[in-house]
Amino acid sequence: MKVHAIKLESLKHVSMKDFSPFGRIIGRIEDYDNNVYNLHPMKPMEIPDNGVDIAVKVYWDLLPFENKGERFSLGMVFVKPKPEGTIIDWTECHPDTYEVFLPLGGKEFIFVLCPKSPKPDPDKTRAFLIGPDEGILLDKGTWHFPPYAPYGITPIVMPRYGDLAEIAGPVTTAFGKKYETPSPPFIRGALHCLNTIYYGKNYEGEYNIKVV
Repeated sequence: MKVHAIKLESLKHVSMKDFSPFGRIIGRIEDYDNNVYNLHPMKPMEIPDNGVDIAVKVYWDLLPFENKGERFSLGMVFVKPKPEGTIIDWTECHPDTYEVFLPLGGKEFIFVLCPKSPKPDPDKTRAFLIGPDEGILLDKGTWHFPPYAPYGITPIVMPRYGDLAEIAGPVTTAFGKKYETPSPPFIRGALHCLNTIYYGKNYEGEYNIKVV
């Protein structure tokens, strides 16, 4: 078994352009530069000097809603740490769903990500320490292992938008399609990204990552 060791990077030292293969960093004021990289923030609205001193810029379009009948959800997860030296041996992606992760309470979390591709490439996989004053928007198709905390418990607000539906059983019908939703990994009655692809242990291929 080959294990790929990757260095944990603090997101605050990563530019939005450098992060763009995975999605978008939320929480920074960036100059507007059209069509430079994917999911660049829409041009912010400047706040006029109208006597209401509330903000310097406003972004209204963080999630690219496309009005296709897809579903929006607002969830919350409380993630826990992993033992030092844990081998991450699987990953997943959602080709039709955007996911946002916003840590609360001044906390941080660790996210192991790989850019969108037919299968995850360990050589392109990176690990980020995210927070406490920034979050991220994962692009559709970004490979990711579920986030975990560096220490203690980290609460994360998690908006999602895309092919979300409640799991009905081994097969779930939604958006005019039928999806195979076996348990595990799908949970009956829970709201899932229907088009979810898994890779690694217990699934197709081999994927072994150690964060150092």
